Amino acid sequence: MVTAKSWFRADALLWWTKSMPVSQPIVTTGSLADSAPGAIGQPGTKVLFGANNYSYNYVGGIRLETGVWFDPGRVVGVEAGYFVLIEQERDYSNQSNIVGNPLIARPTINATTGVQTAYYDSLPGTVAGGVTVKLRSEFQGANCDGAFNLIQTRSVRVDGIGGFRYLNLAESMNVSDQFVDPLGGTRAFAGAPINFNDSLSVFDGIHTTNSFYGGGGGARFYYAEGRWYITALGKVALGPMQEVATVLGTSSQTDQTGHTTTVPGGVLANSATMGRYYQSVFAVAPEGRLNFGYQITPLITMRVGYTFIYVSNVARPGDQVTRVVNPGQVPTDRAYSPTASNLTAFQFHTSSYWAQGLNFGLDFRF
Repeated sequence: MVTAKSWFRADALLWWTKSMPVSQPIVTTGSLADSAPGAIGQPGTKVLFGANNYSYNYVGGIRLETGVWFDPGRVVGVEAGYFVLIEQERDYSNQSNIVGNPLIARPTINATTGVQTAYYDSLPGTVAGGVTVKLRSEFQGANCDGAFNLIQTRSVRVDGIGGFRYLNLAESMNVSDQFVDPLGGTRAFAGAPINFNDSLSVFDGIHTTNSFYGGGGGARFYYAEGRWYITALGKVALGPMQEVATVLGTSSQTDQTGHTTTVPGGVLANSATMGRYYQSVFAVAPEGRLNFGYQITPLITMRVGYTFIYVSNVARPGDQVTRVVNPGQVPTDRAYSPTASNLTAFQFHTSSYWAQGLNFGLDFRF
């Protein structure tokens, strides 16, 4: 075995992550023959986006690790690492033609009556427009561990490891609506009918950040045969997951002169739910790795491997949606009133998360 006291490792990552859940229907289409076209439960309604899990493609990233042994026998040491995955993206977009075909709706539940209803981005012969939904996700983490040798033979080595673990999952779901009223007077803004060909835009955004700070440990196994070797690592961290959800909403009217007026509140993100929310919950974060390597020189090794990371408790933006809406708090509803009562409230909904995939890298020992 190589007896170098310090090492540095660089990996290119090719990983997959758990799908983004969007628990509620966000965009629908429907039939004009229905009493409430596009509303959930109507015979002609079809969900175009939402009420589903949305997977991302594979994602690249990097992982950097370094460590040092304090004694020539490599019995006690310290090591640290950091990884980050490139931001993942998934978008959905749908746009009507100038006469409002196809019908595009944002389904809601009227908080005052409990009735399923919808707001329209396009409605044939009445409103023309469209919607864009953007999902974003970024995952990163770091660790700092002490290491101590448990078993050492000519070809086998087992080390115990333990210390601090940090993980961060930052995600968002943004829904943007744009539409025009070609007839004039059929749509409203801030409680007043809009004029001929005025355009409206609505934004609903939910951003979540999950920060895990934990401690724990595990073990690392190393077996070498000639220039070839295999390593396996397993560890688990326990600690608080600090979850932050930010709900943002705006509505804007642009008139024929190009002047834009913006007020707080969208459709799902309105004065009842907008704000910054925080909770801290207990979470478990295990990790497992398996690597195969080949010594190019006594101090340089190339390797390929697999990593799996699991987090037991996170808040994801697609799970934080509520479709129960007081029409008086929606600026593009004729019933809008700045003093409308809060009939709903934000509630955290949590689930698990995982990331896994391949790594390709080099080890340098000094």
